[in-house]
Amino acid sequence: MVAIGPLNIRVDLLIFLVSLGILYGIFRFLGLTSKQREAVIGTWFYGFLAWKGSAILIGLLTTRDVSLALYATGGVWSQWIAAAVVLWLVYRLDRDFLGYWVLSGLLIWLGMTLAVPVYGTVFSLPDQPIHLWSTVLILVLFGMTWRWMHAPTRGHILWTVLGASSIWLFQSYAVGQVKWWMMGISFILFGLSLYVARPSRRVVQLSIGALVLLAVVNAALPERATQTITTETASTGLNIGQIPPSFELQRTDGSMFDLASLRGQQVVVNFWASWCPPCRAEMPDMAAFANERDDVTIVAVNTTTSERDPDNAISFIEPYEDAFTVVYDRDGQVGDAYRIQAMPTTYVLDESGVIIAKQFGAIDKNWLDAQVN
Repeated sequence: MVAIGPLNIRVDLLIFLVSLGILYGIFRFLGLTSKQREAVIGTWFYGFLAWKGSAILIGLLTTRDVSLALYATGGVWSQWIAAAVVLWLVYRLDRDFLGYWVLSGLLIWLGMTLAVPVYGTVFSLPDQPIHLWSTVLILVLFGMTWRWMHAPTRGHILWTVLGASSIWLFQSYAVGQVKWWMMGISFILFGLSLYVARPSRRVVQLSIGALVLLAVVNAALPERATQTITTETASTGLNIGQIPPSFELQRTDGSMFDLASLRGQQVVVNFWASWCPPCRAEMPDMAAFANERDDVTIVAVNTTTSERDPDNAISFIEPYEDAFTVVYDRDGQVGDAYRIQAMPTTYVLDESGVIIAKQFGAIDKNWLDAQVN
C-alpha cells in the first residue's frame, strides 16, 4: 500500500494499471490497431472489473453494508472468478494475438515482482532478495516470448507457461512455501509441453542439463534457503526483518497488556479506528482467522486519539473481544512509534518478535493464512 494522507492505494493495483498503459504503448509501437490493442489489454481490464465487482458483491452478502462492501477483497473466490473471466476472454481471442497476450502477462508479472517483492534470500545472501532473482528469470522468459509472439504456436505458449510455473516454483521454494500441488502443476505442464511441442534432442539435453545444475545448487543450499533473522541479529525498526517497538496499553476492562509478553508465539498487530471503513470491513475476516488459530494472537490497537468518541470504538469492537486482544492507544504514543499514517495498518511478528510481513490497508483471511505459517 501507498499511504496518501488517510487513504491507502494498493501498490499491486497501481502497478497493474500502469502496466496496462505501458502495454498499450508497446502494442501501438508494434503496429497493432486500436481495436487489436483493446482486444488484448481488455482481457486484463475486464478481469480486474470481475475481481472488484465480485468482491463488492461478496462483501455485500457478508456485511450487508454498501459502504463496507466497497472495501472488501472478496478473498479467493473473487480471484477465481477473475481468472475464469480472463481465461474465457483469452479463449475467445484471435489466435494471432495469443503471443501478445502472453507477453502482456509477463510484463504485468514483471512489474508486480519488482514493486511487491517476496522477502527472502537465495544462497543466504541478504543483499540478494528473491524478487531480484525472479526478475532476471522473468526477463529471460520475456525475451524468449518476444521472439515468437508474432507467430505463436501451442508449443511455444506451453513452454512459456511451463517457464513461468518453474519460476513460481523456484520463488516459492526459496521462501519456504512450496507445496506438493505446485510441483504437480509444473510436472503436468512439463508433460504437456513434451507431448505438444515435441522438442528436439538438443532441447531435451539442455533441459536435462539445467535440471542437473539445479539439483547441484539445491544440494549446496543450506537446509533453509530463506535468511533466518533472530533477536540477536535483528535491529529495532518497522521494516521486515526488524523488531518493532514494544508497548504497554490498557484493555477495555482497564487491565494492562504488554506486547513483550507474547514473545515465543506469532503475533498480528493491527491498528484500527471505528470510523475507518476498511478497518470495519476487515474485522470479520480477522475474527474468522483468530478463531481458527490458537497459536496466533491478534492484537487490535485502537488509535483512540483519532476517534471522535472513544465509546464508539468500544461498542464497535465488542463483538470481537473474544477473538482479539483489544487495547487502546489513548495518547497516540504507540501510533507515533509505529509511524501510523493511514489505517488500517498491520504487522505480523514471528516467535522472536521480528516483523515478517506488513500491510497498509485492509487485510483478509487469505492474506493472514499466507503470511502466518
